[in-house]
Amino acid sequence: MENVGLSEAEMQACQRELTQLLSELPSIEGAVLSSADGLMVACEDKTGALEGETIAAMSSSMISLADTLAGQAGRPEVDNLISEAESSTLVVLHAGNLILTVMGQPKAQIGLVLAAAKKAASRIQEVSSLPQSTQQVAHEGAVRGLDILKDPDALLERVKKEMEMMNKEK
Repeated sequence: MENVGLSEAEMQACQRELTQLLSELPSIEGAVLSSADGLMVACEDKTGALEGETIAAMSSSMISLADTLAGQAGRPEVDNLISEAESSTLVVLHAGNLILTVMGQPKAQIGLVLAAAKKAASRIQEVSSLPQSTQQVAHEGAVRGLDILKDPDALLERVKKEMEMMNKEK
């Protein structure tokens, strides 16, 4: 894993938080913690099929876009993203300056998954030295991760690259 501004002890503490998250709710199958830039910090997976680095990159892009959309509505960032599909339940949320992505089983009770994810995000924020930037972002009038959105071609290339990687691994 690349350096994301956390010490080794903080990264280990984040990994323990993901392990605890998966033990708290049987319907949670995996979790990935990443930087706002899409670098994986920690990954925990019950199934052995999770592609942590790919999920980290895609989650970063998704929440960055959602934050931009929220900014258009006058909010500095979204609270969470929720996706329910036939194959899984997905929750993406901020954990301080990190991003927590939680994968649940299909048809998992979304309220329980979201509550567990929020608790874990709060604990992760406490054990990491990266401060929550919501007030800084609001004060500066910017949205986290907006740099890639300044260049639509770069964003499109990143999304294409991630999709190609996913298709190759199938």
